[in-house]
Amino acid sequence: MKTIRTIFAIALLALLSSCVTATPPVGYATYKQDGRYDQKAVSTDASVFTVRKIANDDKDNGTLGFWSEATRKQLEQSRGYLFKESGDFKSGQGPGRWMLFEHTYKGVAYLYIVGVVVDGKKIWVMEATGVKETFEGDLPKVKKAFESLD
Repeated sequence: MKTIRTIFAIALLALLSSCVTATPPVGYATYKQDGRYDQKAVSTDASVFTVRKIANDDKDNGTLGFWSEATRKQLEQSRGYLFKESGDFKSGQGPGRWMLFEHTYKGVAYLYIVGVVVDGKKIWVMEATGVKETFEGDLPKVKKAFESLD
């Protein structure tokens, strides 16, 4: 019986340790995920912060540089986002890159920032977006949240 408990405890610990999270930006509250994201949080201004973990099937070619460039081109060329700037950061899961975009929808300007971290067979995508007027002040807090990925 003790062996079964030990095996169960080890399996539970492995399951819990595979859960990757980031500390949401200050002023954001987490809420139940809808299955698409591993983590989701929202501010009182309706800005959203999310975290997803995706399989990286080609760890040799699917580098941070590759996935960052692919993300940028997808957003610019397929979705009409305007690239503004980018930067690097360090997280508990390894180095990452953030990219900031702007997009206007129905006459309202929105900012969208995406952070990408690649560690071998895993890709973490962290995203945050909101109305430019209110979300611009959240950008330093969002970048700090990207660094908290662990």
